[in-house]
Amino acid sequence: MATRSYTATRRRAGTETIDRVLAAAERLIAEGEFHTATMAELASAAGISRATVFNRFGSKLGVLQALADRCGEGPEMQAIQEALALEDPVASLDALIEASCVIWETSGFIYEQLKAIVVLEPDAVPLIDEQWEDQRADIQGLTRRLAETGRLRPGLSKPRATAMLHTLTSLETFLQLRREYDLSLRQTRETICQLARTLFRA
Repeated sequence: MATRSYTATRRRAGTETIDRVLAAAERLIAEGEFHTATMAELASAAGISRATVFNRFGSKLGVLQALADRCGEGPEMQAIQEALALEDPVASLDALIEASCVIWETSGFIYEQLKAIVVLEPDAVPLIDEQWEDQRADIQGLTRRLAETGRLRPGLSKPRATAMLHTLTSLETFLQLRREYDLSLRQTRETICQLARTLFRA
């Protein structure tokens, strides 16, 4: 019994440590300081030792990977999977756009930082490529369903439609609408939906 209690306590402590580091990393990213922060500064922001951060994550890239993994397991990503599972491909696209906007709004800064850190951490490239390929595969499947149900505009090929939808649902498009054009989250979603509708048969 004592051993089981000790193990559970250590597990909780380990989880709390990870949560503290990830919370500190999120704060640094939001403040635009993560890319210049050292591991010692990250550890200080989390209130733990530098050695503990290294033991848990190995590097700043490891911290970003853990943040991305946590986003991928959250309710926002679940909403994307549920959107893709809808039978009607048009309803599926609408739900996908809404879910994508939510995940970019809540976690986009993490993926943005992951892309920015490539300059300093070339090992981040596979992580970005994996995220990009996963998104493209989802869009390809949705485009295929739109084509099979005769929803795509005449003359619009599936590869081109995939490219257009992938661009519309990308982090870059979302951030441009939100930041450069100062649209609200609702306006951003509606704009992307309206642009996506131009791909459909009249």
